[in-house]
Amino acid sequence: MNYRLSTCVVLVASFGVSCGGSDDGTGVGPPPPNPSARGYAMGWAPGAPRPDEALILQVIDSMARVSDITILQQPVPWPELLAGASLDSLVADRGAVADFLRFKGLKLIFLVDPLDGLDRTKEDPGLVEAGRSILEPEIRALHTEWVRRIAQRVRPAYFGLASEVNTLAARGDPILYAEILDLINTLAPQVRQLSPASKVFVSFQVDEANGAFGDPLIDHFALIDEFDIDALGLSSYPVFAFDTPEQIPSDYFVRFDQATLLPLLMVEGGWSSAPVPWSNGTPEQQIDFVSRYEELLDDVAADVWVMLTFTDLDIPALGLPPDRAATLSNFAFMGILDADLARKPAYAEWERIFERPRAP
Repeated sequence: MNYRLSTCVVLVASFGVSCGGSDDGTGVGPPPPNPSARGYAMGWAPGAPRPDEALILQVIDSMARVSDITILQQPVPWPELLAGASLDSLVADRGAVADFLRFKGLKLIFLVDPLDGLDRTKEDPGLVEAGRSILEPEIRALHTEWVRRIAQRVRPAYFGLASEVNTLAARGDPILYAEILDLINTLAPQVRQLSPASKVFVSFQVDEANGAFGDPLIDHFALIDEFDIDALGLSSYPVFAFDTPEQIPSDYFVRFDQATLLPLLMVEGGWSSAPVPWSNGTPEQQIDFVSRYEELLDDVAADVWVMLTFTDLDIPALGLPPDRAATLSNFAFMGILDADLARKPAYAEWERIFERPRAP
């Protein structure tokens, strides 16, 4: 799942912006005595309830208090590029955002997503609505150039080339999957050349791979070896498969750890704190989810734990078509701040984990 807050990603007029903290509390305190160290960097994506630049800056200020890494997960800006916008200008915008996030003390993950954030069996809607496809050589070349430019300008710690790509392999068009696989494996060495410090990854949908949504259809774990990657991303929304976090199996991530020697990166996921059409989450279950995923990620010595929705979403304010708004509403209450930036009960549990010292 991802969502586009328009090109309100141009966050920065200057690095001197000071953002007020309206998240009902003070900053992170000292760690508790002698807690066990965490091996993973923790963080959130710099989104906000509504596409408002001042609000996004305010959210980033709050997010940085309980994060040491962040993720920019977004598609190629097809509507702008196909309308003739300058590639240089659009890359510069993303570069300015990356610079600002680093200024806030955050390591960076950048993921260029070729698939629909609400349906991984389809291409990005901005491309589909224009009647174009990544199967066209011209479009593939433009996608490639975008990735190359972003890699060279942003130089993130981790560079993602696709999200939940195993869902496409299992349930999507085989021709589209073959194209995306070839695209990823062609781009991976180019990203390494342009940004040598970046680790290249794709993400897999964990619930899909584990059969939590039904018959897995393919061997998702064998699929990992098809990709030329340096790390494996994980995406998981178990609230859509289990009644409570306690039901999540203890080997949910272990199966990936056994299938590959690659570092594991949790790059997307969540549990709703309120009932939505697809699930019946509660604030207490969201706390239990954070605690449960702490255990599971500790067990596999994950390198990263990042979630997308730091705040709840004001769905009507996002201005989406009705069908996409209806789907996204299922993710509207996965933040640890509400849509008014007040802390929810799960915030304290996340903060507790964040306060654990980092393993050397």
